[in-house]
Amino acid sequence: MKKLLGLLVLLSTAAFSRELTLESAIDLALGNGKSIKATELSKENADLNVRRAFKAALPTVTYNGQYQRSEHTQRSMNDMAEDAKSGYTQTIGVYQPLFRGGAITGGIIGAEASKNMANIYLLSEKRDVRLDIISIYSSIINYEKDLTVLESSMKELEARQMKQKEQLDLRLITKADLLKTEYSILDLEAQITGTKTNLDIAKKDLKLKLMIPTNEDIILKDFVVPENLTAGIEFDKDLDQALNNSLSAKLAINKVDYAAAEKIVSRSSLLPQVDAFGTYGTAKESHHYNNSFDNAEWRGGVTVKWDVFSFGSTLDQYSVAKNNESIEFLNAELTGDNIKLTVTKNYRELIRLQQLKNSRSKALEASTENFNIDTERYNAGLISTVDYLLSESQYRQAAVDYNSAVLNYYVAFEKYRSSLI
Repeated sequence: MKKLLGLLVLLSTAAFSRELTLESAIDLALGNGKSIKATELSKENADLNVRRAFKAALPTVTYNGQYQRSEHTQRSMNDMAEDAKSGYTQTIGVYQPLFRGGAITGGIIGAEASKNMANIYLLSEKRDVRLDIISIYSSIINYEKDLTVLESSMKELEARQMKQKEQLDLRLITKADLLKTEYSILDLEAQITGTKTNLDIAKKDLKLKLMIPTNEDIILKDFVVPENLTAGIEFDKDLDQALNNSLSAKLAINKVDYAAAEKIVSRSSLLPQVDAFGTYGTAKESHHYNNSFDNAEWRGGVTVKWDVFSFGSTLDQYSVAKNNESIEFLNAELTGDNIKLTVTKNYRELIRLQQLKNSRSKALEASTENFNIDTERYNAGLISTVDYLLSESQYRQAAVDYNSAVLNYYVAFEKYRSSLI
């Protein structure tokens, strides 16, 4: 019966757990992320706005119908016999823009720039989501490795504690030696609890990002970090790529184009608007609804609308648009400076973390060798409990520091790569 219950528990656990690799986690985030879906909808809106901008140059068909009552009204001869003060008018017409002062062209240019920006925002969001998942995934692997080291040390100290109790009974050590070991165990328990808490929070964060149910457990597969990630980096070429072809650089250029389009549109308000039209319907009121059909006629021509005087408001609007264009030119220059600074900063941080990884690898090698020697010396009674516990603590910390350095090094490499995109 116990075996059956154990099997059921095992199957239940397997049914609610999912194994992930770094690549599959990234794919899930890119496919299920809410921020990406929102950005995709914004891109779809930008595509629709481009279509709307082109359609502004096409003719429109408009129906106008009206019924009104008034105090005094002009009527046709057919309606003179009626005394009611009401009437009908209705027309259907075709209107074709002939001249808009550049408003249609500016609208198309602006919509195209907006579409390009929406595409860039989508790619930027995907880039940022990918980097975020790499960071969270790496932190989980790091916590799991730390937990392995800490729990291994706990087993070592607990076994040492049991042996020390026997030695204390035989008066081979003092009570102080045992108390020091117990203190180290309590301190280690606090570290394990903190690591487990951080691990649990990081896993919950990852499941939220991947849209995985909270009751489903995830098992992350470790990945190998190459020894020398900077070997193929050519910094000068990378910097040139970032300054000219990165998403940030392209976004700045399209913002300038959008501001230029807004200037064209605002300038059109200073110029007349010319439309060709053709209508069919009644121009005057008809007392009877049927007469508004029977007396209908064709009309056509050209209309001109020009706001000749508006206290300078349209000129002020144009001046604002010109200033906005200048602002975006300056922002584009600032973007270039920020790109240069960010890429340089990320590269130097990558070099620093590579050096730190190498140094901590040597520290781990040295502390491991030292701990093995001190363990033998302690067992032989050649060193004190304090010296042994210090050696064990140094070994444990060196292992934790090395795990952290390796994964931070990898995240820094991905961050540098992302700054080039």
